[in-house]
Amino acid sequence: MAGLALGAAFLLGGASAAYAGGSLNLRTSNANEGSFSGSWTFYPAGTGHGGFVVNGNICDNANDGNGVYGQGRAAGYDWAARRGDSNGSSAGCAYENREFYDPQATQVGSGQYQVCVDDLGPDTCGVSQVYYR
Repeated sequence: MAGLALGAAFLLGGASAAYAGGSLNLRTSNANEGSFSGSWTFYPAGTGHGGFVVNGNICDNANDGNGVYGQGRAAGYDWAARRGDSNGSSAGCAYENREFYDPQATQVGSGQYQVCVDDLGPDTCGVSQVYYR
């Protein structure tokens, strides 16, 4: 159940104070089928859920019949629900603004985000590093 709460998407309006962050540019492991271009940040306790936030564009760079999606997680949790590029397996991009958090804490210490291809068999995901507060 906690994984479902973690995977909840929140549209965060307006500018919010952030604790740490930087640019986030990721690719899938198969050449350049998919990518994410944007930023990451950590909200302080009391802003949102004090979680790890990604904000940017998830893109399907190949018109090959395989969809592309992004997924993230906060420390100690499974990968959250996927957020696709919203156009199935066609090339194009969609906007992503999502917070990954621990529903039993006021803030998280680390988070991850990755770009994956929905291909035959186990999905192929790019390498994701851990981002720390």
